[in-house]
Amino acid sequence: MTIIRAACLLLCLAMPAWAMTAAAPPNAATTATRPLDLSDLAAPVFANFSARDGLPEQVMVDVRTDRDGFVWAASPQGVSRYDGRRWVPGNDPAMAHPVNNLFVDGTGTLWAGFRNHGLARYDGQRWHVENAASGLPFEQVRRFAETTDARGQRVLWATTWDHHVMQRRDGRWVKDPGDASLPGSMILSMAQTTGIDGVRRQWLGTGSHGLWYRDEGTRDWRQWHAEDIDAAQIEALLVTRDGDGEALWMSAFGVGLLRLDAKGLRRWTQQDGELPTNQLYDIAATPLPSGKSVIWIASRSGLLRVHDGRVQVFDRRHGLASDMIRGLNAWRSPNGSQVLWLATEAGISRTPLDGSAWSTASLMGSRSLGVFGVLIEPDGRGGERLWVGSSDEGLGLYEDGRWRRFSADSGHLPTNSISMIRALPEAGGRRTLWLGTWGGDLLRVDDGPRFTRQATPWPKLTGQSVQDVLQRTVDGRDELWVGTRLSGAWRLRDGRWDEIRPPGIDGQWRVSRFVAQRDQAGRDWLWAATDRGLGRFDGKAWALFDSSTGFPDEQLAGLRLYPDAGDRPILWMGSARVGIVRVDIGDPLQPRVLPATLPPPPDPYTYGAMRAPDGRVYVCSNTGVQQLTPDAQGGYSTRAFNRRDGMVHEECNGNAQFVDAHGRFWTGTLGGLTVYDPSRGTADTQPKPLRVTGMHIDGAAQSGTRLRVPAGAATVDVEYALLSWDREAESRFRSQLLGLESAPTPWTAQTARSFGALPPGDYTLRIEARDHAGNTSMPIDIPIHVAAHWWQRWWAYATSVLILVLLGYVIALARTRVLRAQHDALEQRVAERTAELDAANARLLDLSYRDALTGLANRRRLLDALERTPSGSLMALVFFDVDHFKELNDRHGHPAGDEVLRRIVDAMSSCTPADALLARYGGEEFACLLPGVTTAAAADVAERMRAAVEATSVQIPDGPQDARVSVSAGVASRVLRTLEDRQRLLRDADVALYQAKGEGRNCVRTSAD
Repeated sequence: MTIIRAACLLLCLAMPAWAMTAAAPPNAATTATRPLDLSDLAAPVFANFSARDGLPEQVMVDVRTDRDGFVWAASPQGVSRYDGRRWVPGNDPAMAHPVNNLFVDGTGTLWAGFRNHGLARYDGQRWHVENAASGLPFEQVRRFAETTDARGQRVLWATTWDHHVMQRRDGRWVKDPGDASLPGSMILSMAQTTGIDGVRRQWLGTGSHGLWYRDEGTRDWRQWHAEDIDAAQIEALLVTRDGDGEALWMSAFGVGLLRLDAKGLRRWTQQDGELPTNQLYDIAATPLPSGKSVIWIASRSGLLRVHDGRVQVFDRRHGLASDMIRGLNAWRSPNGSQVLWLATEAGISRTPLDGSAWSTASLMGSRSLGVFGVLIEPDGRGGERLWVGSSDEGLGLYEDGRWRRFSADSGHLPTNSISMIRALPEAGGRRTLWLGTWGGDLLRVDDGPRFTRQATPWPKLTGQSVQDVLQRTVDGRDELWVGTRLSGAWRLRDGRWDEIRPPGIDGQWRVSRFVAQRDQAGRDWLWAATDRGLGRFDGKAWALFDSSTGFPDEQLAGLRLYPDAGDRPILWMGSARVGIVRVDIGDPLQPRVLPATLPPPPDPYTYGAMRAPDGRVYVCSNTGVQQLTPDAQGGYSTRAFNRRDGMVHEECNGNAQFVDAHGRFWTGTLGGLTVYDPSRGTADTQPKPLRVTGMHIDGAAQSGTRLRVPAGAATVDVEYALLSWDREAESRFRSQLLGLESAPTPWTAQTARSFGALPPGDYTLRIEARDHAGNTSMPIDIPIHVAAHWWQRWWAYATSVLILVLLGYVIALARTRVLRAQHDALEQRVAERTAELDAANARLLDLSYRDALTGLANRRRLLDALERTPSGSLMALVFFDVDHFKELNDRHGHPAGDEVLRRIVDAMSSCTPADALLARYGGEEFACLLPGVTTAAAADVAERMRAAVEATSVQIPDGPQDARVSVSAGVASRVLRTLEDRQRLLRDADVALYQAKGEGRNCVRTSAD
C-alpha cells in the first residue's frame, strides 16, 4: 500500500469534500417530483423507405394516407402506393407526371395535383384525371385545401403555380370569383381561420407577395402587411385550435417560421438562433394529452418540432433518411396512435409518435464513443434535471426545457471527455455531485453550476479515468473512495489519500464500481467490481475472488446490491464473458456465486444490471438491452431491445446507466443517450386492416370482390397486405382455399397465393393475418367461381354416364389427381421464391457492414474483425484522421466533403496490403488492421498511405482551385490474447494519432514514439 500526502489537501480537514450540498433542497429526495417531459426532450424513432423498398430513385415531395390505410408518395415520376410491405409505383400512364401535392378531403377522397397536367381524383380503385381537355380552368396545380362555410359545408380549393385559385362546385372545378384581385405570383398555400380578428377569414400564401386574405362575404383578396413578409414566399399555412387558442402558422421560405394569433405575430428565425435554417417547406400538427399542439416543420436541415415556443431539430444523426424534407403528413391510425410520415429527398420516413417506449434523449458524443455518464436529479423546484457526460463534447445539463453545455472549450472543464457522474447522498437529504474525466481528474459540482477540480494523487495518464466515487462513514470517520481505470482504489480519510491495493497486485488495476455493506453484526464491508475479479475490503485489506477461487469471470463491471425475495443481500455485476454474475453476500466472509439461471443476455459482454421500482431488471450489453421481468415461479421472463425497437444504438457504454424515480431506464450508448419509458410502451391490441392489393387471372388484373374464372384459365393470383404501420416485416399470413384444401397453410410472410388450373366449381379463398404483436385481423373471404368446359357440364356428364359410367369416373378421378399435383408443384415454386427472398434479405444484412459513402468496411466490421482475431496473433492498427476536414467541409459544402473522402479512400486503398482491412471508423476518421505486422512495418504502410493522400488533389465544384488534403496517422501493434489487449491496441493507436495531430498533423506517429 502506497500512502501519498499532499499539503494542499489539509483544507479537507476543515471542510470535507463530501460535505458540499447540491442545489436540491434537503427534502428533495423524498418530495415527489415531476418527471422530465420526454415529449420535449426525446427524439422520435424513424423507419426509412427507399428505392430498395420499391420507391423511385427520385426526390419525394409529398405523402398522404388514404381512407383505406394505404400510404401514397408523390414524386416527379408520379405516385407510389405502400401496401404494408413494399412501395408499388402507379402503372396508369395518365399519372406519369410530376406530382406536387397529395390531399385527402373531408369525404376521404384522395387528390393529386400535377405540375403541368391538371389534377387527379382516386376513387379507391383507379385514378380519374381532369385537365384542360375535360374543362379544368388551370392545369398547373400547386396545392389543395379545404374550408367550411358559415353553414358548415365543406368547400374544396386548389391553388396554382400560374397565379390562380380554383373551387370545386357541383362536381366541377371553377375559377374563384376573386381571381382577378390576386397578385401576379404563384399561389402556394391556403388556410381558414374563424376567430382571428373576430371574423371567418381565408388566407393565401404566395410565392413573392407574402400573405393575402379575404373575409367571409367578400370577393376580392387583400394583402396582409407585416415587416419582412410582404415579399416573402409563404410555402405552407396551418391553423391550430387548442388550449392556446386559434393560431395561423406560416412557413416562409428564406424568412423563417411565423405564428399569427390574437396576441400578434411571433417569429422564429435562423438569425435569432432559434432555427437551424430559414429554408422551410411543409407544416403539420399533432395533439398532446395536455390539449396543446406540437408543430412539425419540413426543412432543408431536418425535421423541426415546436412545442411551447421551443424548437428541436431531428436529422440524419437521429436516423432520418435525409436532412432535406419536403412534405409531411400527420395521421391518426385506427388504434389511435399518431403516425408522422415524411417525404424526403432520399425517400420516405415514418415515425409512430406514441408507439415506442424507447426514445433518443441526446446525441452528445455520437461522433466519438457516445455517453459515459447520466444522472437525473430533482431541480429543487418540483421538477427534474438531466446531466449527460459525453466522450468528446463535455457535459450537458437539460433543465427547464433547455440544454446548457460545459466543456474545456467553454473554460468550465479540464477536458471534454467525461467518464462518470455521481450524486452522493449526505446527512439531511443533501447530495453532492461529482464528475470524473478521461485523463483522471475528479471535479466537485456546486451551485451555478461551478466546477472545482480536486487535488488528487493518482497518475494522470493517457487512458486513465475516474470510474466511481463512494462516501461512507466507518467508526465515526468519513471516507471518500475513488475507483480509477488504471490505478485502482483510493481512499480520502482525515485529509489524507491512501492507495490501497490487494496483495500481489502490481501495475495497472481497474476498479469500476463500489458497493458498501453493513452486515447484521454491524460490521462495514466494501465491495468492488475490478478487472482482477470481485474485491472485498474488510477495513484493513482487499481480498480478491478470481478464477483461482472458482469465480466465473474476472473482468467485472456495474456492481449493484439488491436484496432477493428473502431479503438476502445479492450483488449483481456484469462480466466480459458470462453475462450477469450474482453473488450472495449474506455471509461476507463466504460470498457464494449463485447458479447461472438467468435468461442469457443479447451478448455475454455486459455492463451490469439495474433494478427498477417495479422489480424489472435492465441489463446493458454490447448488442442491446435485456429486460428481465419477475414471474410467478421466482424466475424471470426476458425481452431484448435494439435499434429496431427504437434504441439510438445497441452498444451500451459502461458507467452510463440510470433508473430514475419514475421507473424509466436511461443508458448511454455509442450513439448517444437513449431512454426506455415503460408507461409509453402501451400494448398494441388493435387488429390491423387486411387488404386485397391485386387479383389476376392469367395475368390480367381483375376488379371487384369476387373472381369469375373462365373455363380453361391457367392461373389465378391473389395478392394481399396487412396495413400495420409498424414492424411490417413481422406480419404473418395464412390462407385456405375452401372447397379444395382441407386445412389452412402455415403462418408465413408470404403475401400472395397462386393457383393453377383449378377444377370447375365454387370455392372461397379465406385469407388471415396477424401483426407483430399477435393481433389477428378480420379475415377476408374471396368467392371464386371456376366455369366448366362444355364437356364438364351436367348434361355432358349425364350423357357420359349413360355411355360409359365407369370410364368417365376414372378419367375424372385421374384429372383431379393431376390437378392436385399441379397445385402442389405450384405451392413448391412459391416456397422456393420465398426462400430466394430470404436469401436476398441476408445479402442486405451484409450491407450493414459497409459504409454507404466510401464502400469501405464500417466501424462495426472493423471491431468485429478485431474481436475475431485468433488469440496469440500479432496485429497492427493504424488510425487516420483527415486534417482540417471540418473547415474544408464548412467552406465548400457537404458534396465537396464527400468527394474528398472518396478520393482519400482511393489513395489509401492503392497502398493497402491485400490482407489488410481498411475501414471508415466514423466521420473523417479511418482505420486499417494489419495482421502479423510489427509497429515499424505498419508505420511504413501508414507513411505510404499518408504520402499517397498528400499527393492527391480534389477538384472542388465552382472552386477557384483544386483542394489539397492530408492525413495524420497513429500506429500501434500488439499480440492479442485477451479482450484487454484489443482495447489497449485501440487506445494505443488513438494516443499515437493524437500525438501526430499535436505535432503538426500530416505525419505518422507510433505508440513507441
